[in-house]
Amino acid sequence: MIERLDECLKVHADILDSTDIGDIYNLQDLAKLHYYLKVEHEFTPAEVEALLHFQDPLDVARLCWEENTHKHSFPICELLKEIDAYRLFPAFSPISQKDKHSELMKRLGQNYFAYMDNLKSLSNDALIRNAREIAIVQEVYAYLAEHYSFQPDEVEAMLRLDNPLHYIAERWPKVIYDTFPVEDKVQEDIFEISKNIPPQEQISMKERLQKAVQEAGRQDFGKKHLPKPQAR
Repeated sequence: MIERLDECLKVHADILDSTDIGDIYNLQDLAKLHYYLKVEHEFTPAEVEALLHFQDPLDVARLCWEENTHKHSFPICELLKEIDAYRLFPAFSPISQKDKHSELMKRLGQNYFAYMDNLKSLSNDALIRNAREIAIVQEVYAYLAEHYSFQPDEVEAMLRLDNPLHYIAERWPKVIYDTFPVEDKVQEDIFEISKNIPPQEQISMKERLQKAVQEAGRQDFGKKHLPKPQAR
């Protein structure tokens, strides 16, 4: 039971929007409830069984806590009935890790194609203004679907989100040179230009330079040996 509560709190912390003051306060309240349940509350076997029925027992306990009118007790089983928890909250469904991974891939795909469909309603100007965001969403989807190896606990966390693609895309690096040695890459690419010049073109360029130097030398020589004008 305690492990499930710990996992739930970690997930809520992971999905926290750090720019939203309300979300921060909600997480603080949830952390206080987590501490109370873990350290102070004496669970009955019936309460443990009841809470473990739900996918997120901590969130269920939160609503019970908010609706509790008992001053000196926290009768969880009684409160579960009062808030109609079995209708409001999803039940825990132990599925295989493979099925969970498939479900995550399916959800990421749904998120991606829903996002692309929404772009159809934008004007050309709006599409241009949002070009960077669109590119990031495409990049994140390709990376998560084709390259990233999810750990079991990461799959669990991502499946708690309705839109895991949006969650990762929001936190994706917006500027590549903040996370990648771009300067070195640019220098390498520029160096490759000279390496990739065809041999004939290199010879031609060398000959042109030699001719230019020779021509400049002849002009300088001619200037030095021109007859000086004689005074009348």
